[in-house]
Amino acid sequence: MNQCLEGMMVKMRLENKIAVISAGASGMGKAGALLFAREGAIVNILDINQENGENVVTEIRKNGGQANFLHIDLTDLSAIKTAIEQIKNQYGRIDVLWNHVGIPGPSGIETVEEEEFDLAMMLNLKSGFFTTKYSIPYMKDLGGSIIFTASVSGFVASPFSPVYSAAKGAVVNLVRSLAVRLGNDNIRVNAICPGLTETPMLKQFLARTEDDDFEQNKQKFLKSIPLHRAAQPTDIANTALFLASDESAFISGVNLPVDGGYTAQ
Repeated sequence: MNQCLEGMMVKMRLENKIAVISAGASGMGKAGALLFAREGAIVNILDINQENGENVVTEIRKNGGQANFLHIDLTDLSAIKTAIEQIKNQYGRIDVLWNHVGIPGPSGIETVEEEEFDLAMMLNLKSGFFTTKYSIPYMKDLGGSIIFTASVSGFVASPFSPVYSAAKGAVVNLVRSLAVRLGNDNIRVNAICPGLTETPMLKQFLARTEDDDFEQNKQKFLKSIPLHRAAQPTDIANTALFLASDESAFISGVNLPVDGGYTAQ
């Protein structure tokens, strides 16, 4: 499918690429799913939120795009493996994998329970690791792109959640390691590292306890950002589009801050 611009045919940036996005039913993942579809990808959304996921697919199809929703719990590794195999069986390959799933996790350390720790590590690290493992055989030698959503908290200490920082710091180094290991298979691996972003989860990041003042914490954080604003989901989606497209064909092993200059200080 091509877009017409002033009488000229312009190739879409992800034309006919098979894309998989975990947690693509809301926030940054939803923005990415809509954008990938507008740029010609066949988008496969993996998410536990069935209503939101189906709504995203409906919106994509109404606008002439192609998309599927696979309702799965991203803590269930067997379900992830089955979903990836289903996509491969339908399309024969995977060109783009965006491991976007993640949660803020518990705050502090003194009151953190083992179950909370394990869930945060599962959704911020383990789920993406195994989704990648299951996808690699269907991406080899295709010039595929694997994208992780890390965080600026993987570079700098989070004042809100050491558990989250630990998980995202692991993602940062995982991306480097995978880029080196998978280079021979012609697979690129990069991460987007968002800073403060206007998503439904933002309040969970900045108001971890009943005593936290969300607006006060948000304004304090905004003052530390050189561009003096939070990112929008489309800022992250546009970055994912670049990393998914052939425009970034020689970029691998990069953890790219999308933070308005926050980590440059």
